[in-house]
Order: sequence, then C-alpha cells, then structure tokens
Amino acid sequence: MNTRYDTDVIHITDFRLPGGTTHSVAEEIRAQADAGFRTHLVHAPSNLVGKVAGWSENIRSVSRHPHVKVASDHSRLRAQVIIIRHPSVIEQTPALFSNITADKVVLVANNAAVDGSGNYHYDVARVDKKLQALFGVRPMWAPIGPVVADTIRQQGIDVNLVDEYWLNLLAMPEAALEREGFVSDRPVIGRHSRPQPAKWPAQAEEILAVYPDDESVQVEILGGSSAAAKVLGSTPASWNVIPFGGENPRDFLQRIDFWVYFHHHDLREAFGRAAMEALAAGAVVILPEYLRETYGDAALYASPETAMDVVRAYYDDRAAFLEQSRKGQAFVRKFDPSLHGKRLRDLGIVPTAEESGRAIRVPKIEMNRKRRILFVTSNGAGMGHLTRLLSVATRLPDDAEPVFASLSSAVDIVGRYGMPYEYIGSRDGLGMESRTWRRYSRERFRILLDEVAPDTLVFDGTWPYPSFREAFGERAQHAVWMRRPMWKEDTTTRPLSWASEFDAVIEPGELAESYDAGPTTDLRDAVKIAPITLLSENDLLSRSEARRRLGYNEDDKVVLITLGAGNINDIGSLQETVLGWFANYAPGWRVVMTKPPIAHGDSLHGVETLQVYPLAEYTRAFDFAVSAAGYNAFHEWTRGALPTVWIPNDATRTDDQVARARWAADQGLGLHVPDDQPQLLEMALAKMTDSANLIDMHERLAGISKTNGGAQAAALLMGETL
Repeated sequence: MNTRYDTDVIHITDFRLPGGTTHSVAEEIRAQADAGFRTHLVHAPSNLVGKVAGWSENIRSVSRHPHVKVASDHSRLRAQVIIIRHPSVIEQTPALFSNITADKVVLVANNAAVDGSGNYHYDVARVDKKLQALFGVRPMWAPIGPVVADTIRQQGIDVNLVDEYWLNLLAMPEAALEREGFVSDRPVIGRHSRPQPAKWPAQAEEILAVYPDDESVQVEILGGSSAAAKVLGSTPASWNVIPFGGENPRDFLQRIDFWVYFHHHDLREAFGRAAMEALAAGAVVILPEYLRETYGDAALYASPETAMDVVRAYYDDRAAFLEQSRKGQAFVRKFDPSLHGKRLRDLGIVPTAEESGRAIRVPKIEMNRKRRILFVTSNGAGMGHLTRLLSVATRLPDDAEPVFASLSSAVDIVGRYGMPYEYIGSRDGLGMESRTWRRYSRERFRILLDEVAPDTLVFDGTWPYPSFREAFGERAQHAVWMRRPMWKEDTTTRPLSWASEFDAVIEPGELAESYDAGPTTDLRDAVKIAPITLLSENDLLSRSEARRRLGYNEDDKVVLITLGAGNINDIGSLQETVLGWFANYAPGWRVVMTKPPIAHGDSLHGVETLQVYPLAEYTRAFDFAVSAAGYNAFHEWTRGALPTVWIPNDATRTDDQVARARWAADQGLGLHVPDDQPQLLEMALAKMTDSANLIDMHERLAGISKTNGGAQAAALLMGETL
C-alpha cells in the first residue's frame, strides 16, 4: 500500500536569519517548487536572532510560489523528506514538531561545528540525538563543504554523513558577461560582507596589508567598515565604503577586478556565498589557503601578507587574469539550481505537484458539476470564524463542494471533516510589515482563486482585508460577507463601508441581540439568520456517554474553565483565582481547564486540562462552566443548557462580550463577572456550586431557541430562500 504524503518536502529553520542561510534555503525552495516538488515551510524560532524580526525577505519572496505553503503551528503533515538548515537552530529551538513526520530527515550543516580556536558552535552528538527523538528517524548529516565536514568529524561523533556535499545553489545571472579587461588604470579590489568583527582580520597590520591605504590600488567596501575602523582607529580615507544594502551586490561586483576576502583567525567560512557571487560576476577571487579544498582552482590563495603580490601579478598579466576569471565562472555553473532536483531524486524523493496538484486544486468550472464554495476566514482571536463557516460547510447538500482558506493557524481542523484547505499566514504570524504582507497575501489570494475557481466566495471576519478584496475584485468574483454583529459601540465603522464590494451580507444571529448597541444595528444591508453553532442539539453526547469518554464518574461534580479566546491576552490571574477558590472552599469539585486548538504555550502545571474539538460535543459532561463570552462559547453553552459564569474578555477589538454577559445575567441564564473584580468571581462560584441554583438556571436555559443558522446560511449559498 502506497504511503499518502501531504507534501513532498518540509523545510525547517529559523526563517528570520539574515544573509546567506535563508538566501540558500530560498534558492532550494524555489528550485524544488519549480521542479514540481510540493513544499511546506515550518518556522523554528531560535536565539540566533537576538531581536524581534520578521521572516527574511528571501523567504517571504519564495513563499508566494504556488507549490509552496506556510505550515501553521497545528498542521499535521507527512512528508517524503524533512530538510533542516543550521544545526544550531535545531539545537536551540523549543519547537517539538509533534505533528510532523517524514521518511527521511536531512540536516544541512551550513556552518562549522568548531571554530579556529577549538570552540564548539554546536554539539554534534546532542543535535543528532535530538533529531532522532523529534522525528524517530536517524538524520543524514549533509555538510555544505569540506570545511564543515572536517569540523563535524573533529568532534569524534559517529553520525550518518552523506557521501556528497550539500552544495549551495547559485544561478548564474542571465546578464553575466565574460570579462574583457580591467575596470580601471590601477587594480580595483573589493569585498562584500556584513560589518561584523569576525568578518575582518583581527590585527591592523593584516587589514592594511590586504586593503592598503595608498594610491597603488582602489579599495571598494560594500557592507560597511565599522569593525575594521574599530581595529584601525578610523576608516582609511582612500577606501570607498558603502553601507550594507547600499548597493546591489551584482552592480558592485562589476566595478571591481579582484574580490579579496580575509577574516578573523577564529572564523571558518563554510561556503561563502559572497565569494560565489564574486566568481559568477567574473571577478578574480583571492582567499585564505584553507578554502582551497572548497573552491579548487576557481580561486587564488594567499596570506594577508602576500595577497597584494597576487593582485599585482595578475594585474600585470591580462591573459592570466582573464583565464582565472573564466575558471571562476565555470565553477559557479556547477551550482545551478537544477542540481537540487537531482539530489532530491537521488534520495528517492518524487515530485508530486504536477501529478496530484495542491491540496485544494480542483477542475475548472464545467457544466453539470457541483457548486464550489470557497470559505475564507480571518485570523481572529479564537475559533469563531472557522467554527461558523464549518457549521455552514457541513450542512451543504451533496451537490456542493466546500474548500477552505484561512489566516488562522488552527485551519487544519477543517481536514478532520474531509475538506481541502489552505493556510495563508497572517501578518503577525509571518512577522511581516503591513505593506509587505499586503503584497504577499494579495498574490496568495490570486493564486487561490485561480486554482479553486469557486462559484461563490464566503468571507467570515470583521475586517475584509484590502489585499483580499483586491484579489476577488479583479476577477469579478461572486462574494458573500458573513459579518457577525454585536460590535462594540466605539468600534471603527470603516470596514462596514466595504460591504458594497460584496454581492451579499449574511448576519449570524445573536441570542443577546436586544443588547447590541454597535454600529451594525443601524444597517439594513444584511440577510439575518439564526445564531450559528457547529453542533445542533441532537449532536451533543448524553451526559453518561460524554463522561464515559472523558473519564469522569457519574457522580463527579465537574466544572469547566474556558477563559481563553486563544492568544489574545493573559488569563493566568483569573485561572489562579478560580483554582484557589475551589481548593479552599469546594475541594470536592473536579476542575477542568481547556486549551483551545489555536492557543500557544503550555498548560498550567498540575492542572487537569482538556483539548478536544469540538468541545461543545461534551457540553453535558459538566455541571457548570466559567467562560469567556465569545460568540462560539456563548451560543454553545447557552443552547446546550450549561449554566455558566460569564467573564467577558474586554480586550477584543470589536466583539462586545460584555453585552452578551449582561444579557445572560439579566435573563437569569448565567452570571456576569467583570474580569477585574475577583471578589465577585468568588461570590459567583459559591452561588454556582449550590445545586438548587444550578437546577433553576438549567430549567431556564432549556427554553432557549435551538434553531441553527448554519443550515439557513447553507441554503442561502445554494440559492434557496428562507
């Protein structure tokens, strides 16, 4: 039986890393995607990035490729191979990758394990052991060159080293021309690197020997000279220094004859992408002797003291200079991106994008086929947007075909219902600036619409993103906005003006409708339906069955604590208050806390937790709940006749949870406790643990209307009238 793969290749690294690492990763991703390999990107945060930073521009650019997807924190993926960059990343990351598996794991070692002074940069044994524990597969170590391979062996650990080096990719620029001579009447030498101390010689004499401060040569520096100036006392007046990013490296390299690179004696360059770019541009490259095994006759080698002798010798011999320039360009051609597809195939990895397409690719519109509906949700603070649309999608008739796309990291839940889905990383999730994310997301939405070709698009969220509206507007896409009411009174009304860009607006109902004082109440642009919940009354388990599945005894007294909307704010103090009260005043109660699928972080130590979806299925297992008053929880617990202490989350941007909680309290259906008044919370808990009060509240809740708007919305999307 053939193994079913969700993707072909999973790339794991810290995508915030600047410079060569993510540049090389991006080249591999682009090469394999172009060759038909499906790819998922999994971010592994590490302390190699010491400040808050977004993903590298190189990665953001390649993530727009149709065969590339960003995995959410909850994605469950089976791949043919996992490729990990940077051993230090995997050594330091707290990520567990518990939902990711693969037949093979390749660790690309792109930096030296030991520096020139014998200091370890990563522990080979510890990294190897950690990888086996994480993925259950012995990893293949793939050093990018002989320098790295030698330092791995230097630690004396028996690891599974591949036979051939995992060469970095570098496409020769289309405009790359062979050199015809020198660029000036004197040698022009240059270097391109970040202004880090390790990138420069440690001694002033060495720096000036390699990059003289005189008129015999012209010195060009791209990347700044602050590290050199600190050693020298100042930057030589004859140097022409350009800050890092101040000029396109390709343009810079065309202005120099010799690319001369010497560095701190502790540093061991693993590959040197800047050197490769210089070779591609036709510059003659001069390097320390230890790199001869990496570059062979493509470069020239010297010591700091003899580097200028080599420069002058080749400047005096034009024919030798041109021959060396051509050797360097020929060497770079061996690193063509086509190399990557070959080595993946040599590992037994087969590209499947062209065979099966992406998870959401379906045939183009044809006659006599199912009506295709694309459901799109915003990121949101919790699970409300996804759950509402799931309710609708699961109630569509057989002649409809639902497809999902979401900015929520919990979108993989849709897969449990047998529906295809796409994760589109949110701005915060990808660490992008607003303008950059707008370009990225617009392109992703365009690709999505072209591939799915939906008959109708349904968006659930309070802020229809400009990039999203631009994408469906360009295609004159039939679009519906599922717009929840109960907005706070002071919420911006700007998004409401965008309703005219949709063909219809559907408004899910609110049990607390009479307490809605927000801006949507003045509008008459929506078709109003009943409140939406994922499950209907008949879908809920009986009390005995729910308790059996959760492991509770029939006579246990169980309270459910579900205060978090996901990741929106800190609820730790509230949880501590609840736990403390039960420990002191009602120790016989079983206190169970939930962890939503969207949440990050660990559960409280020693506290009984529950993480199931949909949680509403187990409503009858509990005697009462202490809950935030988000749309989902409010309607699920109220319709499920679960007495609840409502603690509204007032940190939400638009959702008026306070109004819902007040309504429930005024109707005798629950208790309302502001989140900043713990003394009222303790009084409410005392009242709820009184069985007489619970029975009275339960009887009132039993009379609540159970009409589910999910079925009504499904009918509307199929062209039916209510």
